[in-house]
Amino acid sequence: MNEERTSALGDLRALVTDALATTRGLGEEECRRQSAAEGWPAVIVAYHIGLGLRRQAGFIARALTGEAPFDFEWEPTHAMNAVNAREHGSMSKETAAEEIEAGWDRLQTVIARMGDEDWSRAVFAFGGRPRSADVVLRRIVLPHVSEHMQSLRSTIAAKR
Repeated sequence: MNEERTSALGDLRALVTDALATTRGLGEEECRRQSAAEGWPAVIVAYHIGLGLRRQAGFIARALTGEAPFDFEWEPTHAMNAVNAREHGSMSKETAAEEIEAGWDRLQTVIARMGDEDWSRAVFAFGGRPRSADVVLRRIVLPHVSEHMQSLRSTIAAKR
């Protein structure tokens, strides 16, 4: 595994560990507090991190399955996120933490199967531009978790 990928995975592991600890440490009021960045209850921001890991693992797995790159569009993604926020806002912090664990487990399982040559395969496309599994890991997965963790921390820190 190359040095840049190893570093990204180390950073991601630390973020996931923090996401789990932060989520499990949420008080009831904090779980329901609306995030400024997403406009969702904090517990949904945590749940979204897990869903993102699970979905992004599916993108990366295309390097192993030989499927065409996932053609990403914002509109269906926003619609799916709105449904989750609307229908699951009362979920428990443990349910959100379990989704983070499940998404992380799935991503690790996919990564364990990847050979060096698999990382250069196109697995994701946006605006007609394909991106490799390596790019998805470094420029989509890692920033996604990082940005939502920043939002979660800010939401928890906010005073009523």
